[in-house]
Amino acid sequence: MISISGAPPNGLVAVPPPPYYDNYSGPANPACFLTLDSPTDWAGQSFTTTTKYNLAQIELWIKKGPGSNVGTVYCEVWPVDGNGHPTGQALARGTILDADVSEDYGWVSFDMDTFSLTYYLLSAATKYCVVVQGPNLTGVNSLIWACGGDGSDYPNGDQEWTTTGGGAWATDTTRDQLFRCYPSEFMDNYSGTVAPFTAIKLDSANDWGGQIFTAMKSYPLNRIDIWGKKVGAIGDLLFQLYHVDGEEHPDIVGGVLAQGVIHNADFSADYAWNPCEIDYNLVVDTKYAIVVHGFSLNPGAYIFWPSDNDAGVDDYAPGAQEWSTNGGGSWATQPNSDFLFRCYSA
Repeated sequence: MISISGAPPNGLVAVPPPPYYDNYSGPANPACFLTLDSPTDWAGQSFTTTTKYNLAQIELWIKKGPGSNVGTVYCEVWPVDGNGHPTGQALARGTILDADVSEDYGWVSFDMDTFSLTYYLLSAATKYCVVVQGPNLTGVNSLIWACGGDGSDYPNGDQEWTTTGGGAWATDTTRDQLFRCYPSEFMDNYSGTVAPFTAIKLDSANDWGGQIFTAMKSYPLNRIDIWGKKVGAIGDLLFQLYHVDGEEHPDIVGGVLAQGVIHNADFSADYAWNPCEIDYNLVVDTKYAIVVHGFSLNPGAYIFWPSDNDAGVDDYAPGAQEWSTNGGGSWATQPNSDFLFRCYSA
């Protein structure tokens, strides 16, 4: 059964610097906490996003009870209903083990996994709920999640709890659990799970690979990474950015918007993220095409650019894989497959 501790109001909120985004960081009040000591005890904290971002990690200010073995603990992100309670199913999940939690309070990190990707794209000005649960929690193996006192210090979010494994939720608008949301380093991307994947082989100057994406927000693009490897001395590779034409292909006729060069020595001989500097101001909800090709590519010197191999499931809906075997003169599209790429903004 979940244990709830009250506390007098706290008037001071510590506003942390980047890289945290949405968060309630305290200060922690030693008299305010939720104790979870049953598999059906779930604790939650709702929050409303301040911007749109890729959620990569959540930190919680937690500890375990004296002598406890909490086993596997899950931290999840859920959508909420009209009352602000978690509803539906988890959107993303992070996992920790007993060894990750001390008997003293500390920030404990959960890396988010959306079951196919390593992040979850949160929408702007949208309410979600962080939910914590543990199937191994018992009366002698408990997890304690601290709260900060007066919930009025954290707007647009509240403490949530259930003793029925999510069947019915209660809310306390005067308290908030301590949490921090971290964004990924990258912006628009298809990062996949890295393996297993198929890969397109570019082994001719006329072989061009392309990936369509839709800008999640307006931002200055300054780097593109692709997951790939080389065989042989490939010379210089061009990373180019184009608009998309009416047929959803790279608009080669319209001309390159920006480009960067990655040299042979800088491209990995083993699968890795290969970065290339490229500068352009992207506009929100606009489609762009990343195009990769090299004038020195040949059957003895080539690159592999992996894509998902998901039996026709479109994991990255805002884009599609493209390729050309005639130097961009014509393009083929695989709408349910996507090359692995990441866009960065300083």
